[in-house]
Amino acid sequence: MVGDLILACVAAFTLFSLYNLRVQFPRTQFAIYPRLGGYYAYRGVLGVHSKYSDGSGRYGEIAVLARRAGLDFVVLTDTFTMRARSDGVVGNYGHLYLLCGAELKRPEGKMWILGPRALPENLRRATATICAEVNEEGLSVIAMPLDPEEPWEDWGLSNFTALEVVNLRSLWRRADPFSWVGAVSVNLLDGPGSYARLGVDEAVFTLWDELCQTRPVVGLASAEVLGRTQVIGDWYLDVPSYSSAFKTIHTYVLLPWRLPENPRIASTLITQALARGHCFGSIAPIGDGRGFRFTARSSDALAIMGDEIYMEPLTLEAYCPPAEGVELRLYRDGKLIKRFEDKRLAYQVVSPGVYRVEAWVEAPNLPWGTVQRLWIFSNPIYIRPKPAEGEVAP
Repeated sequence: MVGDLILACVAAFTLFSLYNLRVQFPRTQFAIYPRLGGYYAYRGVLGVHSKYSDGSGRYGEIAVLARRAGLDFVVLTDTFTMRARSDGVVGNYGHLYLLCGAELKRPEGKMWILGPRALPENLRRATATICAEVNEEGLSVIAMPLDPEEPWEDWGLSNFTALEVVNLRSLWRRADPFSWVGAVSVNLLDGPGSYARLGVDEAVFTLWDELCQTRPVVGLASAEVLGRTQVIGDWYLDVPSYSSAFKTIHTYVLLPWRLPENPRIASTLITQALARGHCFGSIAPIGDGRGFRFTARSSDALAIMGDEIYMEPLTLEAYCPPAEGVELRLYRDGKLIKRFEDKRLAYQVVSPGVYRVEAWVEAPNLPWGTVQRLWIFSNPIYIRPKPAEGEVAP
């Protein structure tokens, strides 16, 4: 009796997995545009851990898997260590750049840094002073801001550079039961697609929009991948694997020229692009995001994601690669102001504000109907009131 019940449950779960695998994502081919609007888009994964801390892979092993996934760069953020620099394993692995940052566990929560060539001294000092020091060479990032287990607890801190608005590890923890079961059911058959089924956390996007009303804050998408998950004690499962995570959550940086072979220069360019918000996030199983662009254009100026520009006759323009059922959504100061059921967006700006764009794709849902899934999110363009004549610009 018990055996029959177990067999029936396994059969039901298998059928559910196959059905779930079939219906979740639209079967569409996407165009790829490595250079568009004067900028190259380089694809990377953020928040990777190696054997230097709690990850399962060595730098060389991670580089091999990242190249197979078609990545251009990987940002490693091992906890409290940047030893990889002194060991000489950071650099160019055949046009795949490994960048070395570090994760810091602070009294307020978890953050990571990128840019400095060594850990800040005296980590017992105030987090604000550490951020100020790090920001001179790179960026400081609040990780997993609303995570149920490791949330950031001090929003009085006002000088961090960026916020993880998508974090794969945190999405697992915050997923509703139905999304969680839907993801688990196809994990063995479609690792990257299974994680994408977790969706996104709208509360974190709301928090990001509120922060951007006070000052520019870069929004990043992080995989936070260790290559394994602790079950109990010394028992680990290789889930999510590096291979799967590298095909799930991508961050693209925009550069006006190609990355050079010199790894130090390439690392600096990637770090600067992230710090300036010249980047956007993408849920990779839905499609290649390299053709996405979002700009503000006037008669004599052009602003891209992360830039500030003064209010004058301006046109916002966005483009994403063709996709079935794509919808571009334009937000101002955190509020949805316009939907465009097309791969292109053009909008005449009538008031200053913080503008950003999201691309959503309609896909079949479980057990029936359709669901809108976030594919791409831009960083904001900050349109400021034009100073009055004789007034000094801030």
